[in-house]
Amino acid sequence: MRRALAGIGLTALALAAGPPLRLPAAVVWIEAVPSGVYALTSAGTAWRLEAGGAVPIAGRWRPGFLTACGPDVLGVTRAGRLGRLGNPARSDVAVAPDARPACREGRVFALGPGGRELLRLGRDLGLELRRSADALPDAQPVWVEGPRGSALALLTGPTARYPHGVLGDGLEAGALTLFDPETLEAVAGYRPGSPAVLEQLRALPAGSGRVLVTRSRPDAGAGLVLLAWREGGLAPVAEGRPMGRGFRWLNAFAAAPDRAYAVHTPHLGGPLAVYALPDLSLRTHALGVTAHALGSRNLDLAVRLGRGAAGDVLVLAGFGEPGLVVVDCGPEVCRVRRRLPLPEALASNLAFAPVPQGWRVYAGGAGGGVFVFEVRR
Repeated sequence: MRRALAGIGLTALALAAGPPLRLPAAVVWIEAVPSGVYALTSAGTAWRLEAGGAVPIAGRWRPGFLTACGPDVLGVTRAGRLGRLGNPARSDVAVAPDARPACREGRVFALGPGGRELLRLGRDLGLELRRSADALPDAQPVWVEGPRGSALALLTGPTARYPHGVLGDGLEAGALTLFDPETLEAVAGYRPGSPAVLEQLRALPAGSGRVLVTRSRPDAGAGLVLLAWREGGLAPVAEGRPMGRGFRWLNAFAAAPDRAYAVHTPHLGGPLAVYALPDLSLRTHALGVTAHALGSRNLDLAVRLGRGAAGDVLVLAGFGEPGLVVVDCGPEVCRVRRRLPLPEALASNLAFAPVPQGWRVYAGGAGGGVFVFEVRR
């Protein structure tokens, strides 16, 4: 089965002419790797997107996420095992189905069912090592560089003491723990202390030895905390101004060397927030954007593409009407470069890949549309 692929003609975003590709079900995830671009639908079918159309890939997959692992792409099978798309390799080890794994040098770091264990799988997806983790069942490990090399940052200590539930369930993290990738032993940690929680599925790396977490409290809501990984452990070095009310959340989605980006109250329409690093001083811009859908585990409705002629280039979901918003963020001001209306609601993450003059961005819709456009630097 092959379906025709094309884009929508727009001057500023340089799309190809013609209608978008349409798959038979909602597109819930898109992953772009050097070897190709892959889409996953709500029906559990994976597709490879090609210049002449889209080709289905054998296998039935859980309709959650895909994960780049070198030139390959991983998914979770209906049986709850990791597998490589278009490759016969399948793991015999059960994994947490909602926890997107991390990958480095062919090794895969995943959570076991319920987040109880951290697993290391080899290139063949065979089990190499497992250790107790006590992680959120849907936590996403990320890499942090520090004084002892690389570590996996993982949200741990599940607790129901902050009943907000914007990320799909009633559990939040009571701690952030760093794990050694060779031994899977804990090497450092941070606890915000009750009644506060870490209200996110992953930490946000913010430069060598630094990581951002979203700390939420019943009296003040969410606020960013910058942690530094030093020989003595993991300690807070700066705190951003909290939202000011309980059960008000922010999605911190990207960090650059000198700043971090978030959307405050993304379910209410913004604003875009820019935090200076390392002091976390704040400025906000009301641009009609969002970075998250209420109750979703998809944290990637907004991305930082890289540096452009006018500063950092961001793409975010529009708030209210279906669409995407391209934003240029300079030293003082963030401005909308272009709004791109979509004919259906956004249902996937935003994925992107470099092209000679900028980036190609991919988005999937609730009606099965795949929208492809280019953003110039």
